[in-house]
Amino acid sequence: MARLAVPTVFVSVLLAGHLVAADTASKVVDKTLPLAAGGRLVVDTYKGSVRVTAWDREEASVHAVVTPDGTCDTGAELVVKTRIRIEGGGAEVRVVSDYDDLPKVSFDFRSDCGSRPFVAYEIKMPKGASLRVKDYKSRVSAAGVAGDVAVETYKGVVRLEGLAGKLDIETYKGDVVARFERIGGEVKAETYKGEIELVFPKGAAVDVHEKTGRRGRFESDVATAPGAPRVSVETGKGSIRLKAE
Repeated sequence: MARLAVPTVFVSVLLAGHLVAADTASKVVDKTLPLAAGGRLVVDTYKGSVRVTAWDREEASVHAVVTPDGTCDTGAELVVKTRIRIEGGGAEVRVVSDYDDLPKVSFDFRSDCGSRPFVAYEIKMPKGASLRVKDYKSRVSAAGVAGDVAVETYKGVVRLEGLAGKLDIETYKGDVVARFERIGGEVKAETYKGEIELVFPKGAAVDVHEKTGRRGRFESDVATAPGAPRVSVETGKGSIRLKAE
């Protein structure tokens, strides 16, 4: 029987003095919510990093650190106004980097003052739950997630290890490497200008459906067989590689 998880929240803001440089200001958010073994974790973020690891508990533990992008007088204020929303519980937990309270234009051309702060996530989730990440330009990694995984990123770097469910990966200018412990369902991979490498267990067979533009590249050394798990790949100007090792 899964133990009941009581939601916990811890938030801290570190501000060194009255006038604080942006590189000394950070905000930390910790929260744990119950998440069923067959539930879903959804992460919606903009830039920074997302590191997900699987565990045997039926709960999602989220640790987030918000730091400024650049150094300027308003950096600390932008960190404070960046909200980390960790919501739901049970069937689904949602994690969102919320910048709605930030000024519409926050870049100062007179100084090294970035726009939206960085958010670095450390997340633990049930091994059998599914994971969905929507990102702009973060470093995303996941290890040991046996449920279905879907990642959509614009300029991100993605590293996935120990996959065992369905995979749906889409990137515009990103760099993706996904390694499968076993093929547990359909695999979809699409990129316009990025690079995707899918690594399957040695001896595995797949049913490949490939669509490559004139400036795209597709390579595979994986055995193909009718009726094997379907792998659909599409690229316009990028590259997709299938490997067996």
